Amino acid sequence: MFLPFRSVISKVFVLVLFLGYLGISCAQNPQLQLKTSGQFPTVIFSAVRWNADPSYYSIAIDATGTATYLSAPEGLAKTGIPYTTEFQVSDRTRRIVFNLSQKLGYFAGSYGELQSSPETHNVYTLAYRYGSVNNQYTYSTSSDADLEELTSVFEELSQTFEFGRKLSEFELRNRKAIGPQLDVMKTKADRRALRDLPALVPILRDLAADTSVDAAARKQASSLIKLAQSNAQLASP
Repeated sequence: MFLPFRSVISKVFVLVLFLGYLGISCAQNPQLQLKTSGQFPTVIFSAVRWNADPSYYSIAIDATGTATYLSAPEGLAKTGIPYTTEFQVSDRTRRIVFNLSQKLGYFAGSYGELQSSPETHNVYTLAYRYGSVNNQYTYSTSSDADLEELTSVFEELSQTFEFGRKLSEFELRNRKAIGPQLDVMKTKADRRALRDLPALVPILRDLAADTSVDAAARKQASSLIKLAQSNAQLASP
């Protein structure tokens, strides 16, 4: 099944615009750079998802836990500005990412398959950078358990920060949408489908303290703050 021509052109335009913002040739795999690039071992995950919002995202995590998330949401074609945020991953997430990367030979081999129809399959790229080491490979599917787990870790991080992005946008432009979004977020958090929820506590605190936001939404934001704080305690070594 193929996307309508107009839809394909629109998504291609958005991705080209996004790569142009990064200063990256379309012939290359886009890779996010940290401010600490080169100083510490760094794992970078990128995903191209033609039928999703965002259609592209990338996460870079270095060995100290310093991380950056960057995505191309649907509104990118209008604004020309991708969403980006810097954060500190939990020690648990950092250890999982680097332990799995080590098991996967720091991506020097090949553990997955690249599907021939990117318009219907997600395309992922994993990279490892440190000193003279510059490994990466691209895949769509894999039967390797370690690769599947690592992919899941990054997908969960993306879900978390996309909730943060949408909540920040709704607070500025559509406050009525905040409550339903928080409800969906709470459901996913209860199912442990979100990773490193404590990183969103500043956004949640703003919502909980904003008297122009619906009282029920403020209460839900406070509930999520408590859940995030509980998760942070459980994740502590």
